[in-house]
Amino acid sequence: MEKNEKKTKFLRYFKTLLLALLNLLLISSLAVLAYSPSTNETQLVMTKDLVSAYVSNEINSIISQTSDAEVVRMLPYDFSTPKSPPDPSHFFKDNNKTCYKDSTIEVVCWKEVSETLRAELCFADIKIKHPSQFRRQWSLGDYNVTFNQYPTNIFATTNGVIGMSSDFYKYRKFGIIVQYGNVICNKPSNNSFQKYLDVLVIDYNGDFKIWKDYELSDYIEKHGADDIMLSFTFGPALVENNQPYDPGIETYYPLGEPHMSAGRVAIGQLGKLHYLYCTFGLPGTFREDMAKIMADKGCITAYNLDGGQTGTIVFKNEVYNTIAYIGEQRPMSDIMYFCSAE
Repeated sequence: MEKNEKKTKFLRYFKTLLLALLNLLLISSLAVLAYSPSTNETQLVMTKDLVSAYVSNEINSIISQTSDAEVVRMLPYDFSTPKSPPDPSHFFKDNNKTCYKDSTIEVVCWKEVSETLRAELCFADIKIKHPSQFRRQWSLGDYNVTFNQYPTNIFATTNGVIGMSSDFYKYRKFGIIVQYGNVICNKPSNNSFQKYLDVLVIDYNGDFKIWKDYELSDYIEKHGADDIMLSFTFGPALVENNQPYDPGIETYYPLGEPHMSAGRVAIGQLGKLHYLYCTFGLPGTFREDMAKIMADKGCITAYNLDGGQTGTIVFKNEVYNTIAYIGEQRPMSDIMYFCSAE
């Protein structure tokens, strides 16, 4: 009996290996097509990524059928959006929280009132199965356009589960913006008062790291950006190594009015592929208060994004939070969003 079980197990893994090799042959042949002279550079990158995602998903599916391994599906690392919208049946209420859950993503949104700071805080707790589910979308789908859209309109093109305002990159002429290894903008601030900005860098494991912009710019010039999945320029840093970030002798930061009371927005990493987004409404607060909020919620790393009227959470295709100042959406250049991989 034991001998037969070993034989069956061997045949099962042999089948898995054989099918995986066949898929590798498939990706090789498709990659040749992708390199055809008629394909331009943008199409080439997208084609390779789509093939890579397809083959990875197929191999994972095969392995799941022959073992107890969990299937982890990925999306292509390109400028495309998921083909299928989230399943409406997966949205639900849990007490005062609004939630979404499927096999690849969990989202929990809720609101709190800070008695000490006299303001409403809105949170979105997001867990994903694969880093490719953390994405960014531009107004009209193009980084180069000058026309801004409401975040709900940008989000409507994504088939995402939840979307949030990010750094409003078109509001300034400097910053370091990378998406899937493509360097879209590499212009350190060179501010006369303080010669750097904090840049949030997200790698292909979905992990956060905060760089000084001049250091990141030098790194990209020397090594390229192939290891950078996404980057956002605003800041400053709020939490590093589980502790509220202490700017020390720094007395000036050129973005976000950190030393003034304002409506604020932050994103933090709680753990592996686990994130927290927060908006802080009126009457506003200071950078150090926002840092303490994110640290108290358990963030390993947290980063300040464009706040004020920009700060918006879109969930179930509607604005979830109370937008600061005039209470209406602000046209903007970009959002970040999370999507399902089902």
